[in-house]
Amino acid sequence: MSPTTYTPPDPLGLSTEGDDCKFPEEELHELFPDGSGKLSDENFQPGWYLLEHHSNTSYEDLKAGMVFLQRKVEGQKEGQLSFLKANTGAVMDQLDRLVLLKNMYEEDQRKSGKEPLPSLQAAIEDSITLADSLFSEILSRKENADKTREALSLLTRHKFLFQLPSSIDRNIRKKEYDLVVNDYTRVKNLFGNTDIQLFQKILAEIDKKIEDLKEKLHTRMKTMPINVQEQTNYIRLLISLNWEGDAAWTAITCRKDYLMNLMNKVKDHFKQKEDQETNEKGKRKAKDGESEGSWSGTRALWCAAACGALSSELNALWPLARRYFAGELAGQPSAPERHDSLKEMIIAAVELFSAHMRACLLSGGGSAAPDAMRSRLVANLRHLRETYDSLLKLDLPSQPLSIVEKVIFDYRVHGMTVFLTRAHKRVKGLAEKETWKVEEFSDYGAITNLPHLLETYITDALSSIHKCVLTSGRRESALFTDGNEPSNIVQKHTQQILLAFVNVLKELALNHDSDQDFNNTSLSVALDQRLDESRETPAPDGRSWQQRLLIAGANAQYTRRRQLPHLAQAFQDFGFPKPVQAMQATKDALISLESTIAETYLEHKGDPLVGTIEPSMYMGRHKLDPDALVDDARPYVYEIINNLIAVHAEVDSVCGAASSRYVRDICETVCEELARLAACAPATLSRAAAFQARLEYSLLQAAAAEHLTRKAENYLMEALAGIPPLESEEDKKRMDELIQGFKKRMELQLASLNCNMETV
Repeated sequence: MSPTTYTPPDPLGLSTEGDDCKFPEEELHELFPDGSGKLSDENFQPGWYLLEHHSNTSYEDLKAGMVFLQRKVEGQKEGQLSFLKANTGAVMDQLDRLVLLKNMYEEDQRKSGKEPLPSLQAAIEDSITLADSLFSEILSRKENADKTREALSLLTRHKFLFQLPSSIDRNIRKKEYDLVVNDYTRVKNLFGNTDIQLFQKILAEIDKKIEDLKEKLHTRMKTMPINVQEQTNYIRLLISLNWEGDAAWTAITCRKDYLMNLMNKVKDHFKQKEDQETNEKGKRKAKDGESEGSWSGTRALWCAAACGALSSELNALWPLARRYFAGELAGQPSAPERHDSLKEMIIAAVELFSAHMRACLLSGGGSAAPDAMRSRLVANLRHLRETYDSLLKLDLPSQPLSIVEKVIFDYRVHGMTVFLTRAHKRVKGLAEKETWKVEEFSDYGAITNLPHLLETYITDALSSIHKCVLTSGRRESALFTDGNEPSNIVQKHTQQILLAFVNVLKELALNHDSDQDFNNTSLSVALDQRLDESRETPAPDGRSWQQRLLIAGANAQYTRRRQLPHLAQAFQDFGFPKPVQAMQATKDALISLESTIAETYLEHKGDPLVGTIEPSMYMGRHKLDPDALVDDARPYVYEIINNLIAVHAEVDSVCGAASSRYVRDICETVCEELARLAACAPATLSRAAAFQARLEYSLLQAAAAEHLTRKAENYLMEALAGIPPLESEEDKKRMDELIQGFKKRMELQLASLNCNMETV
């Protein structure tokens, strides 16, 4: 019978009109490789039939179709019984024929025997042999055609699988790795569990290519330098390809190792470059005694390169690590101890950076031009701060951040120390800049340029520190707090600078050639001979050693009274802690120096003057008539006054109003000598001798009245107390007349001695 006679067009009784098939024939073959959707085929698969004809039919409709099919089958069973009833005659006829056939078979068996099959088999085999000989070539061609047709059908249905190896090679060459991963995942899902040997062979070839690709991606992921986005893409691909290891953690450790090696390479490169420059310029620098050291341009480039390396690599490493621990890049769960490992990696890298920067910026010393030093300090500090800001934006742990912040803080302190040290060095060399040229005549005397240079050097240092390192950057510690190390450093260096200036003044004041010593130990009593006419040789600058001594004293007093308050205000204006200890120590040192200068001047001026009093007093050895009328003092009194005038003139020309101290000291030694001589006088004096002694002491007291200290007045009172008092009114009147006459006669000299005597 024709299949159409027994195959219903719609066995479920459901309309398939408008039901478009969603499943292509290729996919149905892949789902049911050994099945068929035809009802008449032995390998009929109901699932194929339903997907092909009823892919859009609802479950309820399918249940209704099932009921329809069951009723139809029952109807067919009833139809068979009615068929037999309607065709009873034909059935009986067939039974008769079967009986006849049986009888004929038995008759044949009697005639031919019970074994007809061998002869039949032989006849069939002969027929087969003859047929094969006739149709073997045709059958062979048919078999080959069937195999070819089957192969072409297989290739058509599974074209994706057979073309995948070449597609993988092509996409790898184009670096389109995502397509490779997608195709590989798809083929694994479709054919991963196949038993077909051909498919397994192709899958083995594909797996080998994928393994090679994974090794290639892994190698590229570890090869530095590499962009972090590209590295992240390689990690994702390896995870998608089921890489057995932890690709992301491997990438993190590779980046950390690369950062460490990079910073070491940067250090070695610039160290080598610095050594080459030193060798090339070694002779000149050795001759000049100059070396830029840590302030060289090479060190600045080193700092910039190291800062750039740390910043860029940590900006790649840290986000990669954060994504790893967030689970975005982990092919397997990350171990908890790796958090500590990552922190140790970051700290190790930052500590290496810190060590390199300390070796680069905080060691080696050296000197450079001030402008170059300031510009390089600012540039280096800017690089360090930019790196610190980039790490702050990454939200790193506090420990590595504090390491970088400490480097910046120490470099700021180092820069401050360098400026202060440079000021100290400049101040120590001020002795060579002293020309003894008077720049200003102040209330404290003639001032040279040294005090102003001191203020300039210190102010320059403070200004440079203020501009370069004083201001704190983002999340940086203030440079100065109460009692911290930088504050102590400022105190220490300021004190060193100021005491160095005191030592410069002391050296200029007290160091002199032996042939310039004032050694006039025997002065003439002649009134026209001045005290400072000695065997002293003027210095090349035209000033005597005594004048330079007085100028140094004026500089010391001017510095103590004027410059130190100005410097204290400058410290405050520039935001520095007030150097109280340094200022006090300097004041004490200046006061001590001023006393030493005064004592030295007194020793070299006062002692020779005092040494002439006794010889001049007894010059001539004449005896005074006891009854003689004394009308004037002896010449030694006028010599003392003239000597004091000479001293006052010299001191006043240099010290101005401050000269009173020196004149007072000399007057005090003179009065002490007069008291000693009065004590050595005979116990009994004649009326004339007593009158003369009282007159001379009174005249000296009147002449030096403005310069007499309490101690000097006590010496004179002691000397006058040892002289018999005036008994008669006539003597007293004559004494007053002589004193008044002396004052009138010596008015010019006394005015010269007592002019400009403001107490300082």
